Amino acid sequence: MGKELPDLQDDLHRANYLAVDLEMTGMNAQTDHILSVGFVPVDNLRVVLTGASHRLVSSDLGVGQSAVIHGIHDRDIDDAGGLREAMDSLLDALQGRVMVLHCASLDMAFLQQACQALYGVPLLVPVVDTMALEDQRLQRNSSGRHGQSLRLSESRRRYNLPDYSAHNALVDAVATAELFLAQVSHRFGKQPGRLAQLPAVMRW
Repeated sequence: MGKELPDLQDDLHRANYLAVDLEMTGMNAQTDHILSVGFVPVDNLRVVLTGASHRLVSSDLGVGQSAVIHGIHDRDIDDAGGLREAMDSLLDALQGRVMVLHCASLDMAFLQQACQALYGVPLLVPVVDTMALEDQRLQRNSSGRHGQSLRLSESRRRYNLPDYSAHNALVDAVATAELFLAQVSHRFGKQPGRLAQLPAVMRW
């Protein structure tokens, strides 16, 4: 039996999270497909690298021109597992956790497409979008439109987090986890808070 979904009234400092990132062949979930899935748990506001996972996904359609972005080539996925194997692993790791994504609308479109195709049901999980968190913080600080980049790397630099190589699903998942922790620390410090107080938390 799977663990219950986190309640939005749970203490956000004690909640369990899973930072996730995908690499895809493009940005259209209807015509493009997932090439890799990376994730890392965050427990008690600590990144748990021992629980990290990175899975390449085989595809008969190939990677096409997207290889120039993420560096995944057809030869890299020849012996990879299928999408179901990667999704099974992700869904197992997600049990009882809040998913953390950077630009949630993009990755969730692909994850929802995968869940419908593989299991015939939608993915129902609470999600925190670090991009939306950063956008809202910048808007509060500027009393409106801020005009600053919301890309993962630029968002991290505003918290003095180190630069990582982009477009590797596991590296980006770790980078997203660290950004989330910096955002929570900036917003709440050691003050108590509930998941519902995270302005970008949503249920899909």
